[in-house]
Amino acid sequence: MAVFRLLVTILGLGFLLSMGMFTLSGDLIWRQRAMQILKWAVVVGLCFFGLLILRRAAVFI
Repeated sequence: MAVFRLLVTILGLGFLLSMGMFTLSGDLIWRQRAMQILKWAVVVGLCFFGLLILRRAAVFI
C-alpha cells in the first residue's frame, strides 16, 4: 500500500507544479499536462480502493 501512497503523492505534486506553471506562463500545454496527471491520479486512487474492497471481500470467499 505504500506504493500507492507514493504514486498519489508524486502525481499530486506533479499536478500542482503543472498548474503553477500554467498560472505563471499562461501556456495551455501545462494545463493539458495537469489534467493528464489528474486523470492518472484518479485511476491510481480507484485501483487503491478497488484493492481494499477485494481484500475485504476475500474474507467472505
